[in-house]
Amino acid sequence: MNVRATGAGRGRRPSLLRDESGKSSMRGLVALLIVAATVYVGFKVLPVRTSAYRFNDAIRDEVIYAGSRRWNDDMIMQNLLDQATILGLPVTRGNITITRSGRKYIIVEADYTVQVEFIGGYRFDWHFTPRHEGPVF
Repeated sequence: MNVRATGAGRGRRPSLLRDESGKSSMRGLVALLIVAATVYVGFKVLPVRTSAYRFNDAIRDEVIYAGSRRWNDDMIMQNLLDQATILGLPVTRGNITITRSGRKYIIVEADYTVQVEFIGGYRFDWHFTPRHEGPVF
């Protein structure tokens, strides 16, 4: 039995970055750059978005439990400020509004901006305005 292991390309895996002649392909480099840029933007944007969602949930929870806890507006405000600090959000007392309609209804709103910095000094201001309202039991 005579087995020959000759022939170009046997045993070699195809590469995204190289064409048949072994030279780098422009299409492969562009694909790699797009993947790298997507990962980079994801690492910059996802933590901010996650924190904003969690703060939105904190506001909703404060509205839901506002009546059952019998907390005043200052206690609700402090809870929200503490949560914003934990999440690393630039929220101050002036960014949160708590409105009550008599003893039956509560509205909690926040208005804040997070600045996301990218390579090259580019900055993106991401504005958030969560608002929740509900009855007070």
